[in-house]
Amino acid sequence: MKHRSNSTIGFPHPAYLATVLKPNFQHSVTHFLRPLIEINQAHAIMLAHCGIIKSHHASKILEALHQIISEQKKLEGYRFCGSEEDLFFYIERCLASRCGPDISGHLSVARSRNDVDITLYRMVLRKELLQTTAQVDGLQQVLLRLAEAHTKTIFPVITHTQLAQPSTLGHYLLAAVEFLERDFFRLSQSFRSVNHSPLGACVATTTGFRIDRGLVARLLGFEAVLENAYGCIASVDYLVESVGAISTLMVNLGKFIQDLLLWSSQESELMVLPDGFVQCSSIMPQKRNPVALEHLRILASNAIGQCQAVVLGLHNTPFGDIVDVEDDIQPAVRATFEYASRVLELLTAVLESAECNVERALAKCQGGEITLTELADWLVRRYELPFRKAHRIVSEVGQELRKHPARRQGESQSKRVSALLETTSQKLTGKVIKVPPQRVAQILDPAGFVMIRKVLGGPSPPVVGKSIARHTKRASQHKRWLAEKNKLLAKYVQQLNNV
Repeated sequence: MKHRSNSTIGFPHPAYLATVLKPNFQHSVTHFLRPLIEINQAHAIMLAHCGIIKSHHASKILEALHQIISEQKKLEGYRFCGSEEDLFFYIERCLASRCGPDISGHLSVARSRNDVDITLYRMVLRKELLQTTAQVDGLQQVLLRLAEAHTKTIFPVITHTQLAQPSTLGHYLLAAVEFLERDFFRLSQSFRSVNHSPLGACVATTTGFRIDRGLVARLLGFEAVLENAYGCIASVDYLVESVGAISTLMVNLGKFIQDLLLWSSQESELMVLPDGFVQCSSIMPQKRNPVALEHLRILASNAIGQCQAVVLGLHNTPFGDIVDVEDDIQPAVRATFEYASRVLELLTAVLESAECNVERALAKCQGGEITLTELADWLVRRYELPFRKAHRIVSEVGQELRKHPARRQGESQSKRVSALLETTSQKLTGKVIKVPPQRVAQILDPAGFVMIRKVLGGPSPPVVGKSIARHTKRASQHKRWLAEKNKLLAKYVQQLNNV
């Protein structure tokens, strides 16, 4: 809200007015009007409580502030012309017109635009963090339900764009649940960092008046006071931490979205989007383009871009009071959270309605060589071979399968593998390893491959089920945390309005 030109110096240059003051004023009205009124209310209450101003003066100031906020629509329609430098001075003028400058002027005791501005930014940012955290929780809940529904749905693991091993869709989705849990933690930690009050720091050295910084913090829903007055004004790590949490979230989701897009391709056919999330070509009537996923990808990239704009804007700036860390950086902060919110809302809706092609997923796990890892493991367990030797035997079996898929029409893969094991093992070890085709079929069965992997974090349905239960319990803790913080922010507003 603050700029170095002082309204007492003279009317701002038209270029400065058009390019800086007017855009920033409109942005402030949209995002900071209500918090500014609340800061004024809390400051007046605190000054009266400390005996710094008379109680009846504080009452008149509070009454005037109630009148101003009741006319919020009128204020939002105000056409800024530069007669006031910013929203801070505009509200100051509105207050003086209602209770007189001799009374309204008392509100300027023991504060500065410096600490007011930083408080505004923190008040808006904490709400954005809380909203984003709630959306992350909502997305995680959807993924948990899907993971539980697909604990036995055989699904291919893809590495380096190639089929790697069979797993389950539930196991894959649980990996997304886990990174969202970490994202929730990062966002909640950012909320804790942001929800500290800088009020009372004034310019950067506090004041000679005996104010109560703790009281004004509590009145505004802050959970603690940011102590060092210089750091209150100069520090920007609360911004970097917040957009950093968003950036990490968007990277996580971007990788997940890319997989969903690949699954929706005609070559993959692992996932089908409903009509509400696809578009037809303007010329090719058969097309079902999964554009919602493409929009998600660019929206996530845009969010990361805005995060970088914030970090670059703050990088290598002096550790002090400068405009770089104030109004001009705020639109990028708002855009960061706006893009992130759109990603979370759309992705949640997509996942709630998309369908997995279960048959196609199973087919991809039944053909080819996707389960050969288990054959190598079986040779180690059964014949006590060194894993590298077993790996080499099975690797050559795989190469022969690719060169000669079937010598006779209708010949099963298990028979081919059984025969190739005999010749390959004799060549590489000097001993013939005989595994009947029926046993080979059991070893190479995708469901068996999944079931045997019972180690913590593995895809075996019982293991995944226990993991889902643990994450569901943690999700209930998330909800309690969100309810507590939402109650905190709702309670302070109610208390202020009841004064």
